[in-house]
Amino acid sequence: MFKCSGCGLCCKKIDVVVALTEHVEELKFPYKHENGVCEKLTDDGKCSVYNDRPLICNVDKFAEHFNLEKGEFYKINEDACKMLQNEN
Repeated sequence: MFKCSGCGLCCKKIDVVVALTEHVEELKFPYKHENGVCEKLTDDGKCSVYNDRPLICNVDKFAEHFNLEKGEFYKINEDACKMLQNEN
């Protein structure tokens, strides 16, 4: 299982995270404001549609959908998470 810290930075910088995958053109993120912040992110940094979130927001389902090796995909996401946290 992907270890998410729950910081919400990926939801605040969707454009940065989305750029990590070659598959992004196949997926349209439905909730993005022009500033790159997810409009479904609540004031307390939680996802208001977590149980019904888009594929791009679900690391496990995304990996399965595109037949990606989960361990490798987790590493890519973990590295992106660290980058966002360091920049913050």
